[in-house]
Amino acid sequence: MRRSSLSWKLVLGIVPVLLISLSISVILHNRFQEAEMMEQAQVSAHTYADLIRESLVSMMVHSQEVDTSFLVRVNAIQQFDSLAVLVNQLRLREELLSDEQIDRVRAKEEHAPVRDTTQSRVLKDGEPVFFRTGEQFRAVIPFNATEVCQKCHAVPVRYTLGAADLRFSLARFADATAGNWRRSVIIFVVFTVVAVGIGILVFRRTVARPIDRLVRATTELQQGNLTYRITQGETTQGLSRDELGFLAERFDDMRESLADKIARLDQANRDLSRRNAELEEALERLHRTQEELVRTERLAVTGKMAAQLSHEINNPIHNTQSLLESTLRRLQGGDQVRELIGLALEEVTRMASLTRQLLDVHRGSVTDMIMVRVDLLSLLREMERTHQEALLHQGIALRVSAEGSPSPVHGSRDKLKQVILNLLLNARDAMPDGGRLTLELSEDDQWVVLRVRDTGTGIAPEHSGRIFEAFFTTKTEVRGVGLGLSVTYGIVKQHRGFIDFESTLGAGTTFTVRLPADHSEQHAENA
Repeated sequence: MRRSSLSWKLVLGIVPVLLISLSISVILHNRFQEAEMMEQAQVSAHTYADLIRESLVSMMVHSQEVDTSFLVRVNAIQQFDSLAVLVNQLRLREELLSDEQIDRVRAKEEHAPVRDTTQSRVLKDGEPVFFRTGEQFRAVIPFNATEVCQKCHAVPVRYTLGAADLRFSLARFADATAGNWRRSVIIFVVFTVVAVGIGILVFRRTVARPIDRLVRATTELQQGNLTYRITQGETTQGLSRDELGFLAERFDDMRESLADKIARLDQANRDLSRRNAELEEALERLHRTQEELVRTERLAVTGKMAAQLSHEINNPIHNTQSLLESTLRRLQGGDQVRELIGLALEEVTRMASLTRQLLDVHRGSVTDMIMVRVDLLSLLREMERTHQEALLHQGIALRVSAEGSPSPVHGSRDKLKQVILNLLLNARDAMPDGGRLTLELSEDDQWVVLRVRDTGTGIAPEHSGRIFEAFFTTKTEVRGVGLGLSVTYGIVKQHRGFIDFESTLGAGTTFTVRLPADHSEQHAENA
């Protein structure tokens, strides 16, 4: 949205005020001009009337006759349009005049022109009258008697002997006043334009420009730029010390405070995210620990039941196995009988193996083991040499790899060998059509990590929670009773380790065993 300039707003605000002021000045000036013009006209009329009166008095004192030639001489002054001298009742002292003069005065009084209302009122009241008719000014000024007049006239002082009726145009007064007014208006307009221009320049420098900076700063702040400074490139002393300068300083302070608060908020969010991640990791560890506790309890209960059951049936099985072996040695001939006894011996032997596995589940958690430093890498190499050829016949490629030289672990070599064997056989059974089997060994901080990867059928998600339970198996063929992973889990826990797995159905499974690294020999050498 386009912003309108404050300078133009100032112009649009000042110009109408100036025009109104100019109009009011014109109206007032016209009134003052008219009043002044009337006053000047009255002064001029009084001046002319006094001149005429003094001339008349002088002529009368010197016994000069006042006739029309006097009026012609007065009109020659050309300062007025018309002049009429009015004569009232003169009341001349007849003892001072001849009969001829008396007759001539009376004849003039009888043939005097008809007076209008204004003239009659002035002659009666003895007060001057001034009024304007259009562009013409009229003044009727009385001639009042003085002590000098009483020598010839039998009248009291201030008696109106006559009057002067002057009429003249106001154009010359108006022209002079209008000229002065035009000059005043021109000077006023010029000074107004200059003052407005200077005012706009000062306004733009002291008001509009700081406001533009504030607007620019708010725009930058809205766009997320918290580094923009209004006073960029200027010192605090270079700013105006008015309200706008103070506002600019406070705005920069607010921006810096906002940037600091946002930075602290971002840091708090990062800390919160980190703590949330740590909490999620702790919850995940707690969940795994709970699952391991449940598995351990189940394994302990199962092992105890299996041990009790094995103990009860192990003796009869061994007795039966001994009797069948003795009978098979003593029996001669009868291939069909030998075959049947051999099958019975085979099944009894399998039952004896099952009872041993059941006892291993219980003995693994209650019997003491001989703990030594075991090199898992050499153990893996041994397993590779032992089983590589047999696995190749089944289409399975076995590979052993290690990152660097992992530390030994503290444990039972036979038990750890059983763990590796159980995981290897479990992987083999998961790849009936062949595949790749990888045994990886590495060291992570204080742990030696063994990963057994296969490209087999994988574990279904619904079975992942029961994979370490005793007697649980997903194998369709009769190849065990589901005790291998349960025994493996028990052995790993005996070694204060952890076992977990990741599996993708149809893509393979990875079992991860973590055992504490044994750095006792290294510590002894350092000591």
